This record gives sequence, structure tokens and C-alpha cells, in this order.
Amino acid sequence: MSDTESVTGSVQDELIIDDEGTQSKCVRPDINFHRFVVRITESNWFNGFIMITIIMNALTMALETDHGLKVRFFMVFDFLDELFLGIYTLEFILKIYAEPIKYFYSSYNLFDLFVLLISYVQVLVTALIDTIRNSVVNVVLLLLLLMFLFSIMGYYIFGYKDSETESDKEHWGDLGSAMLSLFNYVTVEGWTDLQRELDIRNIKGSRLYTILFIFLGHFIFTNVFIGLVIMNIHEATENYRREQAIEREQIVQRKKEYMIQRQHNEVRQMLEKQNRGHYKDFYDMVKEFQSTLRHDDYVISVDLATNLTWVETTITSLDHMENTSYRLQMLHFEMVNLLAMVMEKKLKERYGM
Repeated sequence: MSDTESVTGSVQDELIIDDEGTQSKCVRPDINFHRFVVRITESNWFNGFIMITIIMNALTMALETDHGLKVRFFMVFDFLDELFLGIYTLEFILKIYAEPIKYFYSSYNLFDLFVLLISYVQVLVTALIDTIRNSVVNVVLLLLLLMFLFSIMGYYIFGYKDSETESDKEHWGDLGSAMLSLFNYVTVEGWTDLQRELDIRNIKGSRLYTILFIFLGHFIFTNVFIGLVIMNIHEATENYRREQAIEREQIVQRKKEYMIQRQHNEVRQMLEKQNRGHYKDFYDMVKEFQSTLRHDDYVISVDLATNLTWVETTITSLDHMENTSYRLQMLHFEMVNLLAMVMEKKLKERYGM
């Protein structure tokens, strides 16, 4: 389908039929921008860009299986993951804006939406599963126990004797019917009709019974359920962030160990070359070592400071520095002495001394 046909189809969708059967055109306030978005989403270059993104994402996932590459370029992989997720999100927003109804007719779009939702709600799904497995089951069991006790009370209070109407038998005639009635109290849907029927029979204590169960079953247990879900979601989120931080620290630690081991080997090789006379002097050795360093490497300072060759070189350098300082002091003394002699000579010439 060409861009012109797609835009024409979008405009045709804006035709509406009034009560008299005549067609009228409903102009969108953002019609120009909508046409622009439609042309983008249905263009060949946009689909090609999305396909290239999918291929690059697959290649990135394949490279992440290499432990060495993941350790060395973990920041790059994290950035690419966020970038790919952002591109998929932008694709969804553009397509849902261009065709909000036809979008859901495509199986390809539904699969993209499913994958996108899974990427975003991974933590929430984990929290809900943990909630259902650990806490919600206990809350439901307590609620069922409460409903069972109140259904027995409701049966003996409202339905044990011969009921005046079929409605009373339907709602309180047995334990099953009483449980269903109490379920209406828990959801607070239709409880007013049940209470109205009890008020017609003039049963004392019916309002107290209704208020007490709604307070316990709806307000308390519902809020407890919501609180447990929120707590589990918060806990799952914190655990996820903690695991991410630990994983990053482990990756950094492994990278540090790898860099230190590599520098150990390089320093050992340079020392061996120095012993064999492959370097002209110490400056030449340090210059070659500097060329092997990278901007993200960890510098080994402890081992170099405790190496005998390094200590000997440092002491020699300090001796040279002390000798140079002494010579500079002697030179300054001679300069001051010479200046004093010149000044004394000029004073004698001026005053005839």
C-alpha cells in the first residue's frame, strides 16, 4: 500500500453518518500530524529500520552469552538493552496512534505488544506470584473462615425458621446460599437489596450483622489484601534492584581481577625483557608499559611499590634529586657571592674608598 492510499484510508475512516443517513466529515484537530505519523509507520524505511533493530538486538543477545565480552563491555550491553526497549516502545506508540483499532487486528503487532509488556512488568509479575504463593492464600483462607462463621449465624438468624418469601429461602435458606449472600457483602455489590429484604421482615440485629460483616470482610480484608500486594511489589522491586547492584559489582570485580592479572603478566614480561637488555633504560620500559594501558584499566600501585627493582629505581632517583638540589644550592651561593662582590666594588668606586 502506498503512502497516498494509506492517508486516503485514514481520511475515509473519519466519515460519520448522522441520524438522517447523510455522511459528514469529522475533521481531527491533529489531522496533519496524524497523516504524517501514518506515512512514517507504513513507509518501507521505517519497517526496514525496525527489522535492522531486531537483528541487532538478536546479535547483541548472542554476544552477551560470551562471558568475557559481557564482563568487558557490560555498560555497552546495558545501554543497548535500554536503547532497543526505547525503540520498541516508540514503535508501539506511533502505531497505536496511527491505527488505534486496526493495530489489534495484526498478530505481529499483538506479539510485539506481548513482548513489550513482559519487558516492563517482569518485576510486577514476580511480586504478584510471590504474593499469591505466600500471603494472599492465608488472607483468602481467613476470609473463607469468617464467611463460614457468619453464614452459620445468618442461617440460624434469617433462614432457620420457615421464611415468609422465596427470596429469603434463596439468600439464607442453606449454608451455600448464605455464603453467596455474604460474598455480595464482601464485594459491596447488591448488599443494599439484601438488607432491604431483612428490614421488611423486621428482624432485629440485621443491620448490626450487615455492618459488622462488611467492616470485617470488605474494609479490613480488602485493605489487608491491597497492603500485602503493595508490600510484596515494593519488596520485589527492592530485591530486583539489590540483585542488579550485586551483579554489577560482581562484573566490576571480575573485570578488575582480569585487568590486574593482565597487568601482572605485562609487568613480568617487561621485567624479563629488561633483564635481557631489551630496553635502553627505565624510561623506555615505562613508555612501553604506558602504551599497553587503557583508560578503564586499574593501575597496580601496590605491587610496583614493593618490587625490589622498583624500590631500587626509586632510591636512585631520590639520590639524583638530592644531588641536583645540592648543586643548585651551591650555584645560588656562588651567584649571591658574585653579586655581593660586584656591589662592593661599585660602592668603592662611587665613594672613593
